[in-house]
Amino acid sequence: MEKRVKINVPEELQEYMWFRYMPLSTYKTYLVVGATNSQQLKGLEATQNILNTNLEGGEEHPQVTEDKKKLLNKLGLKYPESRADDLDILLKYKLVKLEKDKEGIMRYIYTNPVPRPEEVLDLDEEEKQILENIKFEIKYQDEFNRVLTLILNSGQSFSTIMDNIENSTKVKHSDLRDILAYLEREGSIKITADKDVKNLRKSDKVYISINKDVFEQKRFVID
Repeated sequence: MEKRVKINVPEELQEYMWFRYMPLSTYKTYLVVGATNSQQLKGLEATQNILNTNLEGGEEHPQVTEDKKKLLNKLGLKYPESRADDLDILLKYKLVKLEKDKEGIMRYIYTNPVPRPEEVLDLDEEEKQILENIKFEIKYQDEFNRVLTLILNSGQSFSTIMDNIENSTKVKHSDLRDILAYLEREGSIKITADKDVKNLRKSDKVYISINKDVFEQKRFVID
């Protein structure tokens, strides 16, 4: 009977957006490092297990692969072609480290605490902003969907007061202003009002129109 190994993957891996920088093969290698430690393998046996264990299942979409190749190239890293390459990436990302145990034998282990990408990678300002945008959209995913649904159902443009949008979407006013400001900043919508979006009150009137080209690129295709 095949023995199952439990691996506790740190929640920070997703929270910090590490998957943006990890090809699927690199993530699988990360899992193998965890499994190797769970099996209490050491030294050469542990290293061989990490390099040779094959994890089946899962495929990365070709476009995702191309995007990650470009991103890794921008970071000065080669897209992995082998398990050894994946392990090298994990070491460079400081998600895995080599450590001596009490017997003086080297082993690969998870780094704890998990570092943030911006702490260990040379990210430019554009990439840092992309990371913040992704975090913002994940945090307000449900609210985004409700606001976008209202915008789409209202046609190419509509005029109303902020309170009506809040009542229709059930998104609280402070979050609503942030989401509308975000959509305006990315160019998906244009907002006309007497003041900046971040300063709008519930009683203030707004005119919202869709910038079709950007909206279809960033959000949904409009028939």
